[in-house]
Amino acid sequence: MKFTTERIAFSQAFQLVTTVAATRDVKPVMQNVKVIADMSSGEPHLVLMATDGEMGIRRIVTKCDVTEPGEAILPAKRMRQILQEVTSENIEISGDSQKLMLDCGGSSKFQLTTQPTDEFPDVYPFEETAFHEVAAATFRELIKRTVFAIEPDSARYALGGVLLEMLEEKIVGVATDGRRLATQEITAESIGDHISDGVAIVPPRALTLLERAMTDEQDAIKINMGTNRMLACSHDTTIFSRLIEGRFPKWRNIVPDTTTRMNIPLPVGAFYSAVRQAATVTSEKQPGIVFQFSDDKLVLQGQGAEIGESVIEMPIAWQGEEIRVKLDPAFLVDFLRVLPSDKVIDMFVEDDGPVVFKTDDEYMYIVMPLT
Repeated sequence: MKFTTERIAFSQAFQLVTTVAATRDVKPVMQNVKVIADMSSGEPHLVLMATDGEMGIRRIVTKCDVTEPGEAILPAKRMRQILQEVTSENIEISGDSQKLMLDCGGSSKFQLTTQPTDEFPDVYPFEETAFHEVAAATFRELIKRTVFAIEPDSARYALGGVLLEMLEEKIVGVATDGRRLATQEITAESIGDHISDGVAIVPPRALTLLERAMTDEQDAIKINMGTNRMLACSHDTTIFSRLIEGRFPKWRNIVPDTTTRMNIPLPVGAFYSAVRQAATVTSEKQPGIVFQFSDDKLVLQGQGAEIGESVIEMPIAWQGEEIRVKLDPAFLVDFLRVLPSDKVIDMFVEDDGPVVFKTDDEYMYIVMPLT
């Protein structure tokens, strides 16, 4: 095997792929990255692969020139260090099952020991005929607007991931930790009559990797849900992930009817600033902020026993009977920071019930009040 590649393009792909390489006690070879130098399609390209058994990634690098097709195992830790330190424009890599040679320019050359490739489990390309196709930018928004609401430490494993419902012409993402719920609906094309068969709960690590891999906002992503795994593919990256086992709550049954509630429009930027200001005096023992709505005004009051008090006022375009609700500001900060500051949200409130926030692009966030 022998190829030359642009250092920056190769390094970016390598850094992404190594986030999946195994770190626990599995096959030693899986703690590294497999590279395939190929030109069988007429266009020289490299395939970088990594897997820990639960998740895997396959990344294509086209900025290369393949002299001798072949494959090798790249030692993940040493390669990362080398790629971070060298400054050459191109890197030449050659090797076999025993050693690798790296030529990074006139004064930088390395020889690394390696391992045979036959024990490395390949990550195969996306070859599904039934899938949902969605704009990468749109799917990234779904991830960003839901993944923060999971409960990673919950004994109920189903709450540790994001539910993805693959429906006709749309995808619905839902995450909850039992005290709040975030859901985003996006438009997507169902190819080959693809719909989710049962509950598909995706680990947050897989979704974060997908978000990182989708660097081209104009790209499209294909998603296939199997019985116990998800496959996702963009033009240069394929990712698989095991799904989380467990029963996800019947979330639609707990969504309140907002038609009977007071609807208060709030500008995201001003509301976000007011919440953060009011939260400066709160503590773990006293985390709540009291939100008091009255004609044309919202007053936020925070209090910490050994810290002090805060009273923040902001004008609002609303009139009605006075209402008070106490909420955890951390839950609101998580929600507001994933929205554009110039957006206006609708807040639906009633006495002693959950508070519902909605946007004009099918995003909903529900928060239980504090007592």
